[in-house]
Amino acid sequence: MYSNDDGDDDGRVSTSEALRHVLIFQLKLAADALRDFLLSPLSLLAFAIDAVTRPKVEHSLYLRLMLMGRRSDRMINLFDDHADSGEFTIDRAVDEVEEILRTSKGDGQSQGTAVDANEVALRRRDRKESSPD
Repeated sequence: MYSNDDGDDDGRVSTSEALRHVLIFQLKLAADALRDFLLSPLSLLAFAIDAVTRPKVEHSLYLRLMLMGRRSDRMINLFDDHADSGEFTIDRAVDEVEEILRTSKGDGQSQGTAVDANEVALRRRDRKESSPD
């Protein structure tokens, strides 16, 4: 996690890899905090509506909100619990952005970026279509 992928680092912590990891973790923490900030009042509102309307379980706004919270938890993937789930996560988004930047930087042409962005979008769509919901 903190060492270079090249295998020539003799097991020492790579500053660049550790910095990358901590920056992504901070991004995830911010996303998690924003989600919590939004879900707190929404959960109270959903509960109040459910308490008044008394819907069937499958129509409960509160339970739908809980399901949305679980999905967002997997997407944020704060502690890498869902890294191999095949779902779209912040980690995957960062990897795809890095790949686009690496590719466009490598050929020195901005035209490659649009093509690469389209390829990434197509791969994401293909994964979404092939994964069960």
